[in-house]
Amino acid sequence: MKKILVCLVLVLGLFSLTACNNDTEPKEEDKPTTVAGILASEFKTLAKEEKDMSVVASKLSENENIKIKVMAEELTEESYIFGFDDEIKGFKSGYIIAPMISTQPFVAYIFEVEKPEEFLANLKDKANLRWNICTEADEYQSAIVDNYVFFVMSPNNFDN
Repeated sequence: MKKILVCLVLVLGLFSLTACNNDTEPKEEDKPTTVAGILASEFKTLAKEEKDMSVVASKLSENENIKIKVMAEELTEESYIFGFDDEIKGFKSGYIIAPMISTQPFVAYIFEVEKPEEFLANLKDKANLRWNICTEADEYQSAIVDNYVFFVMSPNNFDN
């Protein structure tokens, strides 16, 4: 009985050592490769460091993977929030990152909300990758940091 107990303790000890020795840095194959994935990942990093979302939106708009001219602006009550089949409401404040003039299907938002998980579920339900008349975004990505929801619809890249 003692041998079994000792073996069990050793196995548990070995398991706990390997579980605690987990790298926090993502492996190369785990890093996002699409524009939307890269921006969602960058949002998570920036939003944890910087609490001013206008700064976060500005920095995201300058990401080198966005190969078109975009602007970052604060959303107002009059702002048209495009990319969705229904009107988006229920946020305290927000920012849009979008092309000034372009046929590229790209738009990104940062929303401050009370219940981020519920708000994000609503965005996903209403998202329309084909909101742009002649083009279609390849994917959408999202991220939540505290009470902020990031949502982006984009082509996989801007190389075409």
